[in-house]
Amino acid sequence: MDDREYPYSDDVLAAVDSGKKIEAIKRLREETGLGLKDAKHAIDALARERQGDAVAATHMSEEGGANGMIKLILVIAIVLGAYFYFFAG
Repeated sequence: MDDREYPYSDDVLAAVDSGKKIEAIKRLREETGLGLKDAKHAIDALARERQGDAVAATHMSEEGGANGMIKLILVIAIVLGAYFYFFAG
């Protein structure tokens, strides 16, 4: 199977978003004529992509964007400070 994008209908997207992968595979096969294996791979990839989008959106809203970067900079500063205190001093 190649990695091309399929034109996912609203029914397929709704089934994937609600966790009904079998229903999504069935609808995709009806709409595109794909075989079972190709449709399953396409739906699995779509589910991972949409799950990642949802997780990223949730993470950004929880962290507030810059808040996560500030935490990362503080951790790096602490690690560098400890390194120079114990090993370079």
